[in-house]
Amino acid sequence: MFQKNKKLAVLVSDVGMGTNLQAIIDGVNEGKIKSEISAVISDKENTPALERAKKHNLRIEICPKKEALLPLLQKIAPDYICLAGWKQIILDEVILAFSNKILNLHPGLIPDTVNGVVGNPDSTPALWNKGMLTTKAIQNFLDQKSTFAGSSIHFLTLNFDFGPVLGRTFEKIETGDTVDSLYTRLKKKENEMYVEVLGKLTSPQPSLDRRGSKSEVLKILIIGAGGGREHALGWKIAQSPRAGELFFARGNAGTAQLGTNLDIKETETTKLLEFAKKPARNASRSDAGGEKIDLTLVLSDDPLAIGTIDEFQKAGLRVWGPSKAASELEWSKAYAKDFMKRHQIPTSKYEVFNDFEKAKKYVEKGSVPVVIKASGLALGKGVTVAQTKEEAIKTLHAIFIDKIFGASGNEVVIEEYLKGTEISIHAISDGKNFKMFPSSQDHKRIFDGNAGPNTGGMGVIAPLPFVNDVLMKRIEKKIVAPTLEGMAKEGRPFVGILYPGIMLTKEGPRVFEFNARFGDPEAQTYMRLLDTDILDILDASIDGKIADLKIKWKKNTYACNIALASGGYPGSCEKGKMISGIPPLLVKEGVGGGDIVIFHASTKIVMQDLTTNGGRVLGISATGKSLKKSLDKAYEAISKISFEGMQYRKDIGKKALELSKLS
Repeated sequence: MFQKNKKLAVLVSDVGMGTNLQAIIDGVNEGKIKSEISAVISDKENTPALERAKKHNLRIEICPKKEALLPLLQKIAPDYICLAGWKQIILDEVILAFSNKILNLHPGLIPDTVNGVVGNPDSTPALWNKGMLTTKAIQNFLDQKSTFAGSSIHFLTLNFDFGPVLGRTFEKIETGDTVDSLYTRLKKKENEMYVEVLGKLTSPQPSLDRRGSKSEVLKILIIGAGGGREHALGWKIAQSPRAGELFFARGNAGTAQLGTNLDIKETETTKLLEFAKKPARNASRSDAGGEKIDLTLVLSDDPLAIGTIDEFQKAGLRVWGPSKAASELEWSKAYAKDFMKRHQIPTSKYEVFNDFEKAKKYVEKGSVPVVIKASGLALGKGVTVAQTKEEAIKTLHAIFIDKIFGASGNEVVIEEYLKGTEISIHAISDGKNFKMFPSSQDHKRIFDGNAGPNTGGMGVIAPLPFVNDVLMKRIEKKIVAPTLEGMAKEGRPFVGILYPGIMLTKEGPRVFEFNARFGDPEAQTYMRLLDTDILDILDASIDGKIADLKIKWKKNTYACNIALASGGYPGSCEKGKMISGIPPLLVKEGVGGGDIVIFHASTKIVMQDLTTNGGRVLGISATGKSLKKSLDKAYEAISKISFEGMQYRKDIGKKALELSKLS
């Protein structure tokens, strides 16, 4: 099946001699760039680059007023817009209308995060040169005695001289270099880089869809609870050259900076289907007019439990995640325990009850501590470890009689209490084969020392320094593999993320719960460590090609994520508290700087202020060459952030560090 060439619009001005334009023209003519140049646009008629356009009989448009640029571009409808010496101010409305479509060449090394630093080839820090034009930037390389000069190509965003980086090039500075001599060499590499980047963006992509045709840049819908997991996956996806427009149902203040937050709940399957199938309206996309979505991800438990995956598949839409039947491993704890019993997967002893009096008698005759679980979904809060029989009976009364979890508590699982160290395991499956993620550990209790009620997770570390390859292989062989094989045998092939919660006991690893999706804080940590294009991973999972995929992780790197929660969480908590201490750019971008990335959960912009909007508010993630270094960085960042009632655990990773000394 043949694809039409992409359309390019190249914007030039009266600065420079049009060498970037010439490089693009040559790249198109030589077949390196699979596109056609639909128009060369200039703000002045006497631009030298226009002579090059005339020589190749290219369409020329003169646009002297910045207000006229948007309607002109909308008329041309290019797939990508290349800035090649353009000096006219580009209005915000143009950037928003062509999100992730405007390429800019900057004379400096733009980092991936707003306070980050790029390393030169000799590991010295590179210069960003933010806000500097070419001559000043080249002079700055010399003045600062940098060992290398360099340039970046990035997608234009509302944040000046910052955006997703598509390519970087370096040129070693020689003794005696002048601005002219240095820029002459660097310019040649810039031209080559522009062609290389456009070649990647416009060429057919390697990933196959179900019909076997090559995938193009994708419009992606992310369905989930609008928390840190959704922001983290969106953040990682946005780094892929195949990522087009992103849509979130639900979203938050962070996801709003990556794409469009839809006014559709994650459980409104019919509305989501209508949006995904229909062509976009001319009006704002926030009206849910539809987008002809290329790929949908279902990330949270509620939409999985109601069969969102199944409905999208019935509609012929490309979607990632486990079916309703497969995700029953999570949405019915009773089913999960029975499944483990059938397939001899190590777990704790248990009984299932549908009646308060029978459950009460069972507890009165048994021993404590004992684990009591609402069988259905309860936002990670449906588990109680009762230390006394009185506490156990009180918990059963709250679930069965007071209905604190609604229908999710109609069935209750009472389990043997497992002693040991809790860890999180994630594996991605295509229904037949799977690949393991690094080990991680969540801290579920609200207070330090694992005190207080359970939450959706207050902090995660990965990989675990006390979990070795031998233990991971054992978990893979005894738990992950038989679980996925068992699901396939029962006619429920599992496609997506299998996340068993595991207790490391004296008798060996035991499963205490299954999740059928990324853990929320775990996802934020994994996305910091992942070094493979996540869209390639998702495609392999959908297309049954996980066995052929090698997933790369950042070497010698640890990551952590620490949740900042509202006062009262995990119970009822107030909303609308203003968040301070995050630099304005980080509020706008929804991310962090350097080794810190701030993922948003329950956040909302109110009157231009970043405010709280629920329980877990922010996830402060950090990476480092050791677990301790990553934790130190995260806590240092947290010390600068505040909002009324803010609470967080101050002992994330403490036990892991102690265990690593003993192992």
